[in-house]
Amino acid sequence: MATIAIGDVHGQLPQLADVLGQLAPTLGNGDTVVFLGDYIDRGPDTRGCVDAILQFRNEVSADVVGLLGNHEDWMVRTLGDHSHHAWLLGMDAFETIASYSAEAAHELRAAAKHAGLSLYTDTVTLPYERFFDCLPAAHRQFFETLRVYHRTDDCLCSHAGLDPAIADPASQSRRAWIWGEGMFPLAYRGDETLVYGHRNNAVIDAHGWPQPAVHGRAIGIDTIAHGVLTAIRLPGGHVVQSARGARRA
Repeated sequence: MATIAIGDVHGQLPQLADVLGQLAPTLGNGDTVVFLGDYIDRGPDTRGCVDAILQFRNEVSADVVGLLGNHEDWMVRTLGDHSHHAWLLGMDAFETIASYSAEAAHELRAAAKHAGLSLYTDTVTLPYERFFDCLPAAHRQFFETLRVYHRTDDCLCSHAGLDPAIADPASQSRRAWIWGEGMFPLAYRGDETLVYGHRNNAVIDAHGWPQPAVHGRAIGIDTIAHGVLTAIRLPGGHVVQSARGARRA
C-alpha cells in the first residue's frame, strides 16, 4: 500500500495526462492517490483536467481523494455569493470560465467592465450563473466535495501546509490547510511527513529542472509554474514528473 500525492495542476491537461498515464499501471487496491488542489485557473483546460481526474478515479482500483485549493475555495464561494468577486479579480478565473463556455467568459468580461470600480467599492452582482450553469453535474459535485486535508498511514496531505505553531492537525484552521500560516514549511516540526502544493517553491537543479522542496518532513511538490507536474509516492519518496510543457504565468 502506498500514498501518491499529485501537485497543483492549474488547467494543464498535457502534463496531467502524462503523470496519470505513468501512475495508472502502478496502482493497486489499498493505494491512495491524493490531488493537492488548484485544478483550475491560469492554464487553458480546467474542464479537460477535471474530466481526466474523474475518468482516472473511475478506472483505477486505488482510492482517489481531491483536496481543496485556494483557487477552488474562492470559486466555490462565488458559486454561493454572486457579489463575491475575489476569484474573478485575483485568480485568472477567465481561463477557467472559457474552458467551459467562451460565451460565458465574454459575458462576464463585459459585465465586469461595465461595473468598473463598483466591483471594489459596492455590493454588486455579476451573471456568474452563465458559467456555473455550464458546469456538468459531476464537475460541480467534484468541486463542492473537495476536502481540506487527508491523512494516510504514509503522510499528511494538504494544499498549502498548516500552521506549525499548532501541534494537533485536528486543531488546524480551514484557512491554514488551504492558504498556509506562519513560518511553514521551515518551522514545521511535526512527526508526520506532510506533502503540500500551493507555494511554487520548487528547487531548480543544475539543469534548470524543478524538483520537490524538502524541509525536514515537509515536502512541497508545486512545480507547475515551471511547466512540470510532479507527483510523489510514499513511502520511499519516488518522484514521478511530466514532460515539460508551456509554463504558466
